[in-house]
Amino acid sequence: MAMLAVLCAVVPKDRIFCLHIEHGLRPAPESRGDAEHVCSFCEKNGIDCRVESVAPGKIESFARRKGTGIEAAARHFRRRLLFRHAARLEKESGSKIRVLIAHTKDDALELSLMRVLRGAGPAGLASMPVSRGRILRPMLNVSRTDIVQYLTEKNIPWREDSTNTDEKFLRNRVRRRLVPLLNEFFPNWKNGLSALASTQSLVAEYFSKNAQKNITWESTAGGFVTDEENFFSVGKIIREEAVFSAIDKLSTGESARSIKRSVIRRFCSGSSNAADLGPFTLKREGGKVVLSPNNMEFYEKGFSLLIKEPGLYNLNNIGIEVRRAGGDPAENGFVFLITEKEP
Repeated sequence: MAMLAVLCAVVPKDRIFCLHIEHGLRPAPESRGDAEHVCSFCEKNGIDCRVESVAPGKIESFARRKGTGIEAAARHFRRRLLFRHAARLEKESGSKIRVLIAHTKDDALELSLMRVLRGAGPAGLASMPVSRGRILRPMLNVSRTDIVQYLTEKNIPWREDSTNTDEKFLRNRVRRRLVPLLNEFFPNWKNGLSALASTQSLVAEYFSKNAQKNITWESTAGGFVTDEENFFSVGKIIREEAVFSAIDKLSTGESARSIKRSVIRRFCSGSSNAADLGPFTLKREGGKVVLSPNNMEFYEKGFSLLIKEPGLYNLNNIGIEVRRAGGDPAENGFVFLITEKEP
């Protein structure tokens, strides 16, 4: 609401298009109330506004299939709609269209904390960019406190998402539990974390350029291959960044977020010949390092497990049949194909 209000004050109204996305995750009265609130503000201020609704259950289903969290799945649908409308408007107007997102300084710091806790690499720990591609974040240097003060002074009403208090989400636990502790016992933590993010931005850029310079991926059968000897001749961190770079090219970005760096690190250290990354497989084959998409149907309906013996297993009262999928034995056991047994 603050970003929209500021835009109304400094940009001609016919250059603003407001897209409100109803995710179908909260009770309909609350979710629709948010949409009506935004539409009412836009109507009063002469702003073109449209509401897009995601069918209830669609985001949850997507999250289960892809093995991601609800927030990541919601982001996938939200960004797809934002970019779709941006492309449409660009075609209709003949002008470059930017997608403005109201991330604040607090949002960026919370994200950095989450990524530290998850063990992210340099790119994950880098500063949230103000501008990238179509996306522009004009509020990134403004605190949440300043934004609330601005809305209050201007008498602009806003609504609070009820899920912001749900601590099953990591972001909310960080915001409601960790941040207050840091504020109390480490009052300068924000400056320190911002400095870390700035440094990691430079580190990520350096590693990315080195990965592109030293490791060349060639497209093949929906994936990528590169020379194995050359791949393992460069530093480990360069190998890891090269793999993440290739994954980014194959994915929408959402599936890449669910991949743990530790899995890629084991492969890049040479301790394993193959790595199951969920939506992708990374392996050494015929003098090449091969990154390829997993069969989507298998990935969506099943899962993989490192286990020593085939047979029938009972996991959480679900009948599971385990059989060998083929390939070389892994260092600590065999890789098996896991399928759900028919009831």
